[in-house]
Amino acid sequence: MPTFNDLWLVSPSLLLFFGALVIMLAEAIVRPASKSGFSAIAMVVLFASAGLTASLYGSDPASAFGGMLRVDKFGLFSQLICLIAGMLAVSFSNDYLERLGLRVGEYYALVLFGVMGMGLMAQANDLIMVFVSLEVMSISMYILCALKRADPRSVEAGFKYFILGAFSSGLMLYGISFLYGGVGTTSLPGISAYFMGPHAPGQEGVLVAIGGALLITGFGFKVASVPFHMWAPDVYQGAPITVTSLMASGVKAASFAAFARFVFGVVGAHVSGFTGVLWWMAALTMVVGNLGALAQRDLKRMLAYSSIAHAGYLLMALSAAAEGSARANPALASLLYYLLAYTFMNAGAFIVLAAFTRDGADNTDIDALAGLGKRKPWLAAGLSLCLLSMAGIPPTMGFVGKFYLFSAAIQSGNVGLAIVGALAAASGVYYYLRPMVYMYMKDGHAETESSPAAYAGLAVSGFALLAFGLIPGPMLAVAQQSLQSLFG
Repeated sequence: MPTFNDLWLVSPSLLLFFGALVIMLAEAIVRPASKSGFSAIAMVVLFASAGLTASLYGSDPASAFGGMLRVDKFGLFSQLICLIAGMLAVSFSNDYLERLGLRVGEYYALVLFGVMGMGLMAQANDLIMVFVSLEVMSISMYILCALKRADPRSVEAGFKYFILGAFSSGLMLYGISFLYGGVGTTSLPGISAYFMGPHAPGQEGVLVAIGGALLITGFGFKVASVPFHMWAPDVYQGAPITVTSLMASGVKAASFAAFARFVFGVVGAHVSGFTGVLWWMAALTMVVGNLGALAQRDLKRMLAYSSIAHAGYLLMALSAAAEGSARANPALASLLYYLLAYTFMNAGAFIVLAAFTRDGADNTDIDALAGLGKRKPWLAAGLSLCLLSMAGIPPTMGFVGKFYLFSAAIQSGNVGLAIVGALAAASGVYYYLRPMVYMYMKDGHAETESSPAAYAGLAVSGFALLAFGLIPGPMLAVAQQSLQSLFG
């Protein structure tokens, strides 16, 4: 039976769960024309959950539900990133969905269920718990992607994401079963003890090797790394913009948190050949993501390939951890810092794109940006700041994050990977600056419409990108403290 302490440790997730139930019951009983009340409920629940998460952050690491969850600073920091992604998505959801004609109250319940799965996934200390929380998150996202049922692209996005997501989940489940067959446990500490024992390194057996490969494949799909990235452009383009924002930031943060817990705490430098796999995954992901974005005119597809490229930068940190001790490489804290930065710059960009939605349809072609600098200078400035941060231009948060990600790779001896990443990032500057040329150097008359809540979300994102970019020390220190809690 769960104890009171177990329930307290997962109180942020429980609050999200009960908040989602309240919205679903209210939707069944009350049917207002506007869903702004549900948006307010979702925002209050997300804020309250973030407050509970912050209150738990000062506590010592603890296990819950028989060791299935490990509530430490790493998981709580990652959960907070997912909650921020949820809040930023909800901030412009009501206005955007009204313009799309989607008056669906269940949308907010699904967002809360999805964010709950993300938080649990970041704290999962057992592969079974990783899988369960992954499915809670994924099922919510499958439905949200296909929310525009009258739009063939949205239905296609949901169908593709569901089919490929289910396939990757099956591979991950097979990987868990193989690991259990070889190790005798699905607990991450138990698997770590196996690798550190007399079987490691290099003699872990066929079952464990196959299981590890299948797990990497499953994680690779969720973070959209090459060669498991094919779904991202079509799904990002077809899904509603608010869903795309949550998928590109919250899902990525939760997936990388679970992946990092597996790499840092379980295998690390104990498994021969693991470094090489992550090295090639990171290099190919950075190159393919940046080169693919160069040819895109649809801004959602461009940001999809950009998301793939950013996954490559984050994989550099994981490959650096596999190369040596994560304790001895403080620059690895940039993994959490950059996930937070990407959440702000990604959400800010999608808030601006949502302003072009009119008459039930998204208008995300790059031509729609023409003249935005004159018509809506604040929207143009916000999008420019987000794009500059994605490109890694100082003094933004994206620049600081990239700097430390490359430092982590170099300190671990992966100089070649850092060079590949630098060249890929340099090529990406072009497609980040091209929208700015349209906004400030071309004339256009595309209509935009944004709510005060959307402007508030954009302002929060822009402020965070500049504040943590100009004064990164405190946030980097928190990220470093969070990373070290994995080993406490």
